[in-house]
Amino acid sequence: MPQRCAKPSIALATVTSPSFLVGTQVMIHSFLAHNRWFDGDIIVFCADPDDRVAPTLEAQFPRVSCRRASAELDAAIDHLVAARPDLATRRDRFLSLESFALTGYDKVLFCDSDLLFQGDVAGLLDGETRLVACPDGAMLRGNRRDRMTLEEIAADDGDPLATSFNAGLMLIDAALRGPAIAEALRARLAPTAWQAVLSQHTDQAVLNLEFHECVTLVSTAYNLMIGHRIDSHASEPVRLSEAKVLHFNGQAKPWRMDRQLAGASRDAALIEALRYWYDAYLAMLTAHHFNQGRTA
Repeated sequence: MPQRCAKPSIALATVTSPSFLVGTQVMIHSFLAHNRWFDGDIIVFCADPDDRVAPTLEAQFPRVSCRRASAELDAAIDHLVAARPDLATRRDRFLSLESFALTGYDKVLFCDSDLLFQGDVAGLLDGETRLVACPDGAMLRGNRRDRMTLEEIAADDGDPLATSFNAGLMLIDAALRGPAIAEALRARLAPTAWQAVLSQHTDQAVLNLEFHECVTLVSTAYNLMIGHRIDSHASEPVRLSEAKVLHFNGQAKPWRMDRQLAGASRDAALIEALRYWYDAYLAMLTAHHFNQGRTA
């Protein structure tokens, strides 16, 4: 009798903070609602797991484990921020690098906390690729990024990267995770190494410099960036309602109402995207009994 192949172990990982808590709640709830096959761990990296974020998420989602990044990564980030104070307000973004130190899983699906799942993403698991992601804004505009600086340049100028990707959703194989990988990523945080970076990215800059040669790009339906929606639609016409994942990249977060009018003035489709997010927000509140006493 033939032996059955062991079911691959998959973890979901994200980064959050008090200001992103509601986004994390909606992201996790919408992921679980549309991906019933998932039965793995949910790992949330926090700068301070002792604040209200960890108790809230761990009580709401039994599979969630909130944790700090390693002391080594924290020290590397602190060293960089001391040399580059302009990165201080975006410090937490570097915590995503800890996903590449996770072991014991066949796959890790890293997701930013400003994602909204609208469909099943099991199709990402097909194949043996080491890293799966979606094109970044430069590629959506038909451009590329310089290999050393990550500056966006025309496709026929200089020495561009063959590909550049957005780090908001990544499927990471075991071959790209572990102590050696984690150490290589920390090395890219050295202030001397960072001097060459001319883009405004944080963790995404590190990951593109390290992994641009081994990433496999997939449809923007798996990471439709609202902040780049016009360029994204010109590159690949995926409707908001058809996207498996919406990504509220940029300043106009659904929970930041003070920034939504400015975002909508640049692209009115943001209003439609916000409607989908608020429907998911209401579903999350209802499922977890946050709306007791609500009247119709």
